[in-house]
Amino acid sequence: MGRMTSATAAGKVAPAGAAAFEQLKALVGEWRGRRPDGGEIGVTYRLSACDSVLVETWNLGPGRESLTVYHIDGTDLMATHFCPQGNQPRLRMARAAGSRLDFTFCDATGVRPGQAVQRHFWIESGPDGTITRSETYFRGDEAESETITYERVAR
Repeated sequence: MGRMTSATAAGKVAPAGAAAFEQLKALVGEWRGRRPDGGEIGVTYRLSACDSVLVETWNLGPGRESLTVYHIDGTDLMATHFCPQGNQPRLRMARAAGSRLDFTFCDATGVRPGQAVQRHFWIESGPDGTITRSETYFRGDEAESETITYERVAR
């Protein structure tokens, strides 16, 4: 079976993890942004599993998508990224500062030699109703980052 961690003694999630998860829940809906090369990218957020999981689905082009799943594990807010390369890095929220949440690498499964692996990302809600997300991937010792700002798609 998978790794399990018990909740705090009072049976509640630590305030920082719970507050950050509530902050992420506000993203539910559809968002659009532009990559540095000008290509459009879309992301959708939805709740699942009795609102205990936030699913982030990336539309990367025809027939290509990836997922990041956010959930609480004991006192930690976790993010598992299901990459189109076939690997699955797990990241833990390391810092919450205002409207910015920083996640750092814990471990990964499915990594093949030479593959890039997501090692860090942050997401921040802007005062103008946008969100900005920056991801850093490592291939060996080489890092590559991409930062994109997204606008909510009107319903």
